[in-house]
Amino acid sequence: MASTPSPRRLWTWRSLYIGLGLGVIFFRILPLETGTPGLPGPDIILGVTLAWVVRQPAAVPLWAIVFLFLLSDFLLQRPLGLWTLLALLGSEALRNRRAGLAEAPFLVEMAMVSGIVLMMIVAERVILWVLMTDQPSLGLVLMEGLATIVIYPLVVLVSKFLLRMDKLPLVDLEAGLRG
Repeated sequence: MASTPSPRRLWTWRSLYIGLGLGVIFFRILPLETGTPGLPGPDIILGVTLAWVVRQPAAVPLWAIVFLFLLSDFLLQRPLGLWTLLALLGSEALRNRRAGLAEAPFLVEMAMVSGIVLMMIVAERVILWVLMTDQPSLGLVLMEGLATIVIYPLVVLVSKFLLRMDKLPLVDLEAGLRG
């Protein structure tokens, strides 16, 4: 069983989260496509954020989520703060349900994450529609959401086996809620 991580390990994960997020943003703004644009890739930052919030919520503090997603909104020229707000709401929804997910099988966790990603996509579409703002193609947005859902198990495997980031057991969660 995993226990509460040491402060050193926690800050290592936080640094890795920020570094990975900055690397993904940097890679996405590079002009690497020389031909016709292909299919949209997954939102790796969102996948890592949701996976880590379920496994070790303290490794992904609110300020780090806001920083990465807001910077991403700026640099990728998305509606400023909208995806940041939705990512923050989605990650907090998972953070508040982590006690129920602590002992749940992976398929339950996967279903919860899939539902949150799809709700984020729908909420973004509705908000942009109400504000009468130009929207990307629904097909492309759904493919990006589906790609994010598909890579989620890979993110969980890397987090669990390479970074040794297990879910906190229910006992540690209850102790944290009381203390």
